[in-house]
Amino acid sequence: MQTVVEEILSGNTDRFRVIVQEHREELLRMAFHLLQDWDEAQDVTQASFIACFQHLRKYDPSRPFRPWLLSIHWNRCRTAVRKQQRRRFLFAPVDEEGPTVDPQDAGDQGLILREIHRLPLKQRAAFVLVEIENFSPQEAAQMLRCADSTLRVHLARAKHRLRERLLLHGIGYAPIR
Repeated sequence: MQTVVEEILSGNTDRFRVIVQEHREELLRMAFHLLQDWDEAQDVTQASFIACFQHLRKYDPSRPFRPWLLSIHWNRCRTAVRKQQRRRFLFAPVDEEGPTVDPQDAGDQGLILREIHRLPLKQRAAFVLVEIENFSPQEAAQMLRCADSTLRVHLARAKHRLRERLLLHGIGYAPIR
């Protein structure tokens, strides 16, 4: 990836397609899991690639490229989630509690996705990155710009909250005490 970046910086901007092709699906999945909206996920992913291209000169080639790109994307996703929450707060009916996924239509998977989306942003991000996107906790912490121990706390809290919420819906089992 370093040679691709060098080629882009020396004027061969067509090579940016390589970066897009290699990372597009991963960024889209990450954005979708955080936003629960394909259109917004595509918009955020496109904005992330634009920001990457605009700030490519700031990239430090002595460090891995992927975490740098993912941290740009995480920042764009976080901004989009905040805008989404503001819109939902300002324009949604008072009784709305998150994205409209009908558990009857989508089954248990829809219910689980809805509950993941209801997690606080940092817990949701930690859960999505580690448990769904299979990043290591160290990679996820680097993307979220927090300490490994902080990420592990967010992840543990997310799992605990999800377990509790899913038990209320009859999914899972209560731990033996």
